Amino acid sequence: MIRKYDIININLTSISHDVGIADVPCGTCARCCETLAPYLTKEEVSSGKYPISLTMATVDDRLQNRDCGPIVTVYKNPITGGCSLLVNGLCTVYDDRPQACRQFDCRKGHHPKLVEFAKEKFGETL
Repeated sequence: MIRKYDIININLTSISHDVGIADVPCGTCARCCETLAPYLTKEEVSSGKYPISLTMATVDDRLQNRDCGPIVTVYKNPITGGCSLLVNGLCTVYDDRPQACRQFDCRKGHHPKLVEFAKEKFGETL
């Protein structure tokens, strides 16, 4: 039996920043990948290259933009909550990683989960 379902329109929110590409001396560190799943731009979502997850927008995000819907990120590892594209400590899409990965610099303190880690690894943050 074929059933007809109503289509639910959801405003998906993609996030992009004008921040330049970061030159971070990570070495073999993958702490950001283990901890976070990067936001995707509209173009990255449309490309179909990355498996996706939807993350609920924060209250602050919704207060600033009433139309803010779930935020699109790379699919999150169900155990760690980090990026699912990190396998055995290596990024499986490194040469074609999302813009958010190229821009992220843990030393700038943009994410509270990594502030203490960045201080321990690099000393003072930027």
